[in-house]
Amino acid sequence: MENIDIKWQEGPVKEVGVNGVQIVDVLQVAKDRLEDLNKEFPCRENAVTITKLDEAIMWQNKRTADREARGVEGLNKN
Repeated sequence: MENIDIKWQEGPVKEVGVNGVQIVDVLQVAKDRLEDLNKEFPCRENAVTITKLDEAIMWQNKRTADREARGVEGLNKN
């Protein structure tokens, strides 16, 4: 397996700006890669994994929407 370097976001975006990736970004990259592989080598396991990644992305987006509605997205607040 190749090594990968992930630079995670450090600190809230509204306080420090964008300086890395969010979890949802990594989930999307993994989903995109798996979709490409599944075009060439389709199987049920890939399809299920893609569905679960879609679900994970949906939950992360819901979390963001909830935080935006409360006015705390991008801040170190609950």
